[in-house]
Amino acid sequence: MPELAGVFLEVETPADGEAELPSALAAVRRALRRLDVADADLTAELYTDAVTRARSRI
Repeated sequence: MPELAGVFLEVETPADGEAELPSALAAVRRALRRLDVADADLTAELYTDAVTRARSRI
């Protein structure tokens, strides 16, 4: 997205129902740690919302 500066990475893992969510989330966190992604770098913002926000500044 040319409107957004920086590097973006989306990590997903399957989970079969709510019972598997804790282990799935732990797997994602392990992957992020291996990639040296800090908690401070995380966002729940959607790409489309970030682009809309960036475009409104132009």
